[in-house]
Amino acid sequence: MRAKVFPTILAGTLFAALLVGMQAPTGQKSPPSSPPQDAEMNAVVRAAMEALQRGDFQAAIPLLEKLTRAAPKVPEYQADLGMAYYSVGRPQDAIAPCRKAINLRPGLATSRYILAVSLAEAGECKEALPLIEKDYPALGDKQLRRIMGMDGARCAMSVAEPFRAVNFLQWLNRDYSNDPEVLYLSTQIFSDLSVHTSQRLLRVAPGSYQAHRLDAEALEVEGKNADAIAEYRSILAVTPHVPGVHYQIGRLLLAGDHDSAAVQEAGKEFEAELATNPDDARSEYELGEMARESRKWNEAIENFARAVKIDPQFAEALIGLGKSLISAGRASEAVAPLEKAVKVEPRDAVAHYQLSFAYLRVGREEDAKKELALYREAHDQQQRVSQAIRQGITGSIAQPQTAEPPE
Repeated sequence: MRAKVFPTILAGTLFAALLVGMQAPTGQKSPPSSPPQDAEMNAVVRAAMEALQRGDFQAAIPLLEKLTRAAPKVPEYQADLGMAYYSVGRPQDAIAPCRKAINLRPGLATSRYILAVSLAEAGECKEALPLIEKDYPALGDKQLRRIMGMDGARCAMSVAEPFRAVNFLQWLNRDYSNDPEVLYLSTQIFSDLSVHTSQRLLRVAPGSYQAHRLDAEALEVEGKNADAIAEYRSILAVTPHVPGVHYQIGRLLLAGDHDSAAVQEAGKEFEAELATNPDDARSEYELGEMARESRKWNEAIENFARAVKIDPQFAEALIGLGKSLISAGRASEAVAPLEKAVKVEPRDAVAHYQLSFAYLRVGREEDAKKELALYREAHDQQQRVSQAIRQGITGSIAQPQTAEPPE
């Protein structure tokens, strides 16, 4: 059952209130198809509709059950009973009256929507999915569309159709790109999809270099860098020209003690990567950083320039190129890459600081002041975001760190 995998986010009364807002209680909007004539039943009708209008679905249910028994062919009573059942967290019970309402009056769109989500919540996902897929793109109400889309994504995962779930995520991330619940669900599903796909890879091709690479990446995540390096090297022993493997080894070497021997070995790995894959901007960037840290400005400039040529939107390489040009006494040449860096990453504090420094060196004092102000703004924003993340994770409020201007 999908409820065991994905926690439900549907609040029944809220959903029903939404539907009531979209369409007044069906028994109120138009007279029932075959209304009972005696005074007692008319009183039941009034009491049921009043309960629905005030959102008291628990009170409405026994009244609507009585109405559906007395007049089973009145679609409005069936529709309202289905909505009430769903609203109090009884999706399994909502299915039958929704079906009856639709059979009696196929145009009852609200009953069709409730039927779809009720089937999904009741675990009847194979039947629910086609209904949700049909209705989601055409729905005008954004809240209802969000609920149906998330139910559809969860259902698709529960019936082992992950790529069908991805279709729902594409819709949801298009329509609700900044919705925390949508982002959280996307994280869950993509993580689950990654696990399932990796398990399939290990099952169908356990001896492939791709499987070994997966093992190496898992070792990285566990912090077992030495073991990961050994696994990457085993790949190269069999298939020496696999792109990206030398880069990964070099990166892991730099993540260690960072002594001169490790740095030298990492540099050889980045060079080996470029021999296999000349268009690897990441390796050019790493070589540029190593040269810059060794104060080999001209060498660094060449590496960063090649990285930027390969990937013109590589903000870190643009910043590295600007830094190196400034250090080499070529501040006028540093302005262009740094100006591009702030366009590529307008919220990068380092890019703004370096550009303000370059402007100052070439005598553009007013521009330097503007960039310095943008640096402070970007830096403060980064601090606020970091503090919010820490607070969200730990539940505590920490004082923001005071950072020195970047190098």
